[in-house]
Amino acid sequence: MSLLKDLPEHSLRRLIKVCVRSLHLVGSAGVFGGVLVQAQAEVYLGLAMLSGLLLVVMEARAGAIWFVQLRGVALYLKLLLLLLIHLHPPSAIPALIAVIAVSGFVAHAPSWIRYFSLQHGRVVHSREDLLG
Repeated sequence: MSLLKDLPEHSLRRLIKVCVRSLHLVGSAGVFGGVLVQAQAEVYLGLAMLSGLLLVVMEARAGAIWFVQLRGVALYLKLLLLLLIHLHPPSAIPALIAVIAVSGFVAHAPSWIRYFSLQHGRVVHSREDLLG
């Protein structure tokens, strides 16, 4: 009897997402700490970028609808904030604080906020919601 064999159908995927998110938090914290103490944080930046990309790929595989929901729109906002840091390094600390705030809000917001689509003006959970 294997632990992984006995898990419900989506539990392994969820466990992997939780592990990748945890790595992303470590990488993000390392980047933010490096900015605060003005230290090099390439390892953390690489970890944050790789795990972030992996999270996006995992969400995209579940359905492209994610990209029009507010949880996907939050990704665009965070990428713009990171671009701001690249273009204007003195804005790094406030921009990283904003990235953390957006992430925390979206992660803990009720589903009617996370799944709201600006494009459609309503909550959408799946492609079927767009058709009906």
